[in-house]
Amino acid sequence: MRRLTRSISIFSLLFLLSLTLAGVASADVISGKGWLHAEGSGVAKLQMNGAVEINGHGVGVVVIKGAEAIQASGHGHRTNLPDGRVVFRGYEGTIHAIGRHMTVHMAGTKIDFTARGKGRAVLRGHGTYETGSGSGDWQPDGLEINVEE
Repeated sequence: MRRLTRSISIFSLLFLLSLTLAGVASADVISGKGWLHAEGSGVAKLQMNGAVEINGHGVGVVVIKGAEAIQASGHGHRTNLPDGRVVFRGYEGTIHAIGRHMTVHMAGTKIDFTARGKGRAVLRGHGTYETGSGSGDWQPDGLEINVEE
């Protein structure tokens, strides 16, 4: 029963995360150079070729798909799903992911990550970001950042 409840919880969260891009058509689009660091609360989705370092503060959910390598140091719940996705819930510590065509979803009140390489990020909620070419605030309706090497 507990396993079923956990599976339902994970799939519910994944469904909610999949809806996060629904309103991005109206979001602002920013370009950044080489890297992106962001901290905030809400939802962040990255589609990257490169590396992502996530600092987990014990709250929220991180879902990684398409990574060639994932290293995690700390504690919390890690679930490897049959389709290749890796889900971290309530993780406190550091998660490193490297890959091409990698997708990383984060949802919670203490999102904190640095991404290096090339790709796209959507930040929805409240927080701050910094790239190699500027900085700013997240937007409640979504902010898209294109990161170029």
